[in-house]
Amino acid sequence: MTFSVANRRTSRETNKPVVAGFTAVYRREQPAMVRMAYQIVGSNAEAEDIVHDAFLDLHRKWGTVTNPGGYLRTAVVNRCISHMRRRRLEWTNREPGPTPVPLPALDEMWQALKVTTPRQRAALVLRYYDDLKIDQIADVMQTRPGTVKSLIHRGLKRLERELKS
Repeated sequence: MTFSVANRRTSRETNKPVVAGFTAVYRREQPAMVRMAYQIVGSNAEAEDIVHDAFLDLHRKWGTVTNPGGYLRTAVVNRCISHMRRRRLEWTNREPGPTPVPLPALDEMWQALKVTTPRQRAALVLRYYDDLKIDQIADVMQTRPGTVKSLIHRGLKRLERELKS
């Protein structure tokens, strides 16, 4: 009996720094991650859900992650891209129903960003809203720098055509 009590104490004592470290990362990174996710998906509620799920994954892997900020950014971007793909698939396969009332435009740029693909949108947001370099975006999106350049170039061309019309 004494042995298990001692183990519980040790477990609790070693868990306190982990919880404190995770809490510090959460407080530091959460607002920026929600802002980035919002810029990609366009919905604050969906952005908060995506970021919450990314933090849950980080918490599960806390002992093995060496760069929590980078891990979160990558997880959030990947979840946003998956979310946008899923939303597009649901939209194309939906049953016709009553015409929804459109939401007021957030701003001209958000309306223009809607014409880009999810990956283009993620690359553009990371480059121009989060001010990341091409190599950093490639790390976050888990792709090559050339692919990032292509995504940004094609996204900007789509935006240019959209804003001219």
